[in-house]
Amino acid sequence: MVYEKDVSRRAVLCGLALLTLGLIPENAIAASGVKVLANGKVEITLPKNPALKKVGGVVQFTNNQGIDIALVRTGKGATAFKALNLACTHQGYPLRKEGNKWVCDNHLSNFSIAGAVTKGPAESPLQNIPLKATRTKVTVG
Repeated sequence: MVYEKDVSRRAVLCGLALLTLGLIPENAIAASGVKVLANGKVEITLPKNPALKKVGGVVQFTNNQGIDIALVRTGKGATAFKALNLACTHQGYPLRKEGNKWVCDNHLSNFSIAGAVTKGPAESPLQNIPLKATRTKVTVG
């Protein structure tokens, strides 16, 4: 069964205003060119992830253990990256990206894009996951 909904001009204008003002949170981009290696590590091909060209760029992926991970560009150097476990360090709830921070919807802890605590109740930074980076790929795990 198909349902049709009427959308008012007001709803459309309000939605456009929210987008224009940046009030709708920016989500992290799902990583492309992701390959799980035989040893369980995850390889991300950089040319397939243009979000990682700029400092502060982020892509997300899930490893073979079901852990949500953010790969963050932390500097201008070819190997300046951090891999972060996206589980809140307070009680392990999943985080979501909101602008330039990670937010836990459970108790509202906030973390910088690089993983530092900016608002509690969490007291510990996000867990860093070891990685190796070259000019063309990053291997996480």
